[in-house]
Amino acid sequence: MMKRILLSLIMVLAILQGRSEDIQPPSVKAVVVDDKNGETLVGATVVVDGTTQGTTTDLDGVASLNLTPGVYNIRVSYVSYQTVLIQGVTIKNNKTAVLNVRLVPANLKLNEVVVTAKALRNNEAAVLTMQKKSAKLFDALSSDQFGKVGASDAASALKRVTGVTVSGGKYVYVRGLGDRYSKTTLNGSEVPSLDPNKNAVQLDIFPSNLIDNIKVYKTFSPDLQGDFAGGLVDITTNDFPDKFQLKISAGLGYNDQATFNSEFLHAKGSPTDFLGFDNGFRALPAEIAKYNSADFPDPYLNKTAITEVSRAFTNSQFNPGKQAPFFNHDMSFSVGNQVDLFKRPLGFVVGLTYNRSFKFYDNGIENVYEGISQGQQTLNNDILTTSRETKSSNNVLIGALFNSSYKINKYNKIGLSVMGNQDGTSEARYLVGYLLDANPDSSTHVQNRVINYMQRSFVNGQLRGEHLVKGLHNLNIKWMNSFTSSTIDQPDLRMIRNTFIINNQGDSLFYLGNQDRPSRFFRHLSEINENAKVDFTLPLPKDTKLKFGGLFTYKKRVFHESIYQYYIQNSNFDGNVQVFFEDQNLGYVDGVLKNFLMLINIDPNNYDAFERLYASYAMIETSLSENVKLIAGVRFEKTHLHLKAQNDSVGNIQTNDFLPALALIYHINEKTNLRFSATRTLARPSFREFSPLATYDFFGGYIQNGNPKLKRTLINNLDLRWEKYPAPGEYISFSLFYKDFINPIENAQLPRAGGSASQFQYKNVARSSLYGAEVELRKNLGDWFPVLKNFKLSTNFSYVYAYVKVTPEELEAIKAWNSNPKSTRPMYNQAPYSLNAMLTYADDNWESALSFNVSGKRLVVYQIDLPSIYLQPMPDLNFTIKRNISKRFYVRFKATNLLNAAHKEQIDLANRVYYTTKYQNGRTYSFSLTYKIN
Repeated sequence: MMKRILLSLIMVLAILQGRSEDIQPPSVKAVVVDDKNGETLVGATVVVDGTTQGTTTDLDGVASLNLTPGVYNIRVSYVSYQTVLIQGVTIKNNKTAVLNVRLVPANLKLNEVVVTAKALRNNEAAVLTMQKKSAKLFDALSSDQFGKVGASDAASALKRVTGVTVSGGKYVYVRGLGDRYSKTTLNGSEVPSLDPNKNAVQLDIFPSNLIDNIKVYKTFSPDLQGDFAGGLVDITTNDFPDKFQLKISAGLGYNDQATFNSEFLHAKGSPTDFLGFDNGFRALPAEIAKYNSADFPDPYLNKTAITEVSRAFTNSQFNPGKQAPFFNHDMSFSVGNQVDLFKRPLGFVVGLTYNRSFKFYDNGIENVYEGISQGQQTLNNDILTTSRETKSSNNVLIGALFNSSYKINKYNKIGLSVMGNQDGTSEARYLVGYLLDANPDSSTHVQNRVINYMQRSFVNGQLRGEHLVKGLHNLNIKWMNSFTSSTIDQPDLRMIRNTFIINNQGDSLFYLGNQDRPSRFFRHLSEINENAKVDFTLPLPKDTKLKFGGLFTYKKRVFHESIYQYYIQNSNFDGNVQVFFEDQNLGYVDGVLKNFLMLINIDPNNYDAFERLYASYAMIETSLSENVKLIAGVRFEKTHLHLKAQNDSVGNIQTNDFLPALALIYHINEKTNLRFSATRTLARPSFREFSPLATYDFFGGYIQNGNPKLKRTLINNLDLRWEKYPAPGEYISFSLFYKDFINPIENAQLPRAGGSASQFQYKNVARSSLYGAEVELRKNLGDWFPVLKNFKLSTNFSYVYAYVKVTPEELEAIKAWNSNPKSTRPMYNQAPYSLNAMLTYADDNWESALSFNVSGKRLVVYQIDLPSIYLQPMPDLNFTIKRNISKRFYVRFKATNLLNAAHKEQIDLANRVYYTTKYQNGRTYSFSLTYKIN
């Protein structure tokens, strides 16, 4: 099988390579843009100096010439712009000379500008140029920056952006704001969340080697969707190259806590787990699936059926085994080219990636505390459970990309993109500790075991087009239609909890009762997202553009959850978990009912939901003077969110919102800008948040309530940024920002009755505010110290102060243990600061980077009956080094999480620390080999 795959791959590469050689590539490809704003110029003239041989640029600002080998001077001209003469362009056989030409608007005295040929490169300098010339305020990362820091996915790459923090390795928080205030798009199209409880997209599903660049928009403009306040993350996938390119890479990684560790927890899985999906091994048996909660067999009236369903699961493993894992390993492949189809250029790129990684720790801490009383200075007598945790995870991520574009003629092009990801994670947990809720000195031991498998799939298809209507003053029309299908499955999540004591003879006496029944969960979420938009741009005199357009988005989500529990009839449990699930202990045995399986009625937690969004906008960009540009406009969004649970509970939100935006850009000089913006945006609740549901979080041990009375949040934003671009690849900026939230949504604890589980509910608070500042520096150190000419320093720091007013009801509850409570608290999951620093070295053969990242403590659980829980800072230090060993081969070594900082969620009381969660994931060292043709 493997031989066939390799043979097929070689044949495909041969065909692609042969096809690329059959077609004569253009000798010269000139990309012509306006130097002032970085936009392409359509209809610019490109000729060989002193001849009549020439052509004009198309809607991408691209002109192509076919010349015989030699050295030429190329002249580029356009009405009202200074002519550029590019000298010494060398033409070789089957080689394309790519020219990046920036035309300067003509002054009173037209001058000819002479430059030398320069290739267009997609690197850090290129994305900084995009930032500089853009009318929008954003920060960007290029694909070469991902490689320098060794980022494997979009989430880890985004840690390097000013003001960005990453939670749980997946969720991006911009300027300290939680997931509801961030938005993610893929090539401009909205991406749905794969988490049933969050708005945020899980960005770890996007492999970095399929990404061309990432932009983080920090201010709103009317042509962007209006439901963000922290930032809008736009992921751009790899574009096709100008000529044949090939890249193949493979690597191995060693984690000092997981790799070859014989204590690694392991659970039986399916033969396809290594591909990121379950083949049905964990599926609900047909004998059980045919029943619902209304007709599930009665244990006393239907003896045969209850015995059948109780014994239906062939996989009865509830206690994880142990098996040493192999190295982490990854592979990637990409190929691209530009060929002629019907004498017009067709570009394409195909990419594949595979990554498998293992994590393990056995020194984790899990503690649960109850409420305290007035003046209490310690929690030592208020701990409910304390446990030592061992946990392992095995993650597989597969990604595929196809991107193409075809130019019908100079003024019309269409494109098709398809991206798919498959992700599977297998987890096993074992917790052992003490049950202290009845007696702080209790010797009752508690054991928890969890076996979990989760698979996520994501497929996005985009059809897009761009057209230039010459007869309508060069009206530019861009349209896109995209369809996204995403699913998340948790088949057969298993949990079992028991207690035991050790008697005076040293024997362990076990107990398994109906208070904590063994459970099996089956969860499925599927969501489709249809997105259609069109943008019109009309150039007007005096450097003015009118832009208008519309968007329609439709989302549909289905969430289904089934919980099956084993009712305990026979408490003769000796600690052997495997024996408990054998047939002689399930259903009817010799006419006696043993332990049996039941379906728990949770109809309120099963729901269908949809969202419809209609939007339109109009905006204008114009120059108020030679150095001042104005961007102003308004966006209208009409939204309908609806959810209906299986118990007929309903959540419904309908809104009409006008979102104005005003921005001013003052060009102090060629290298320096001053930007100001004032905008209004919004944040909508997720389906889960406004649903009338109450779900039990089995990891957190609390009940989470939705709220059908939630309102959407309105946010008023002010931004001011000074930025300077001293040289290509260098950047200095300082920013101030302010946000005023009207009806922000927070997750807060409800008053708790004695002995009951903690309950939380999403609710609107009246108002909150956020103040912040950011500073960033990217500098080549050779300007200061010539001996360091190959070193570059990149650093940024963000400080945010955000607060929410505590409600009178919450203040009254807090006074039960704190006589002088504060009237404000931090916003949920808001980091007060973030710091990034990176030192890089590069020459012709070597490239290396040392990077550091840390963010401040964040409120993760807001409590009113004892101090809240905060996630503490986790400093992250990484190192990568790359060596070119030939023209087409290079090797890379990467060391990540060198500090091995602990994940610590803790309560602080009277200068004492009480951990609720603590663990370390270990250091990882990896080595990869890459072959490329470009």
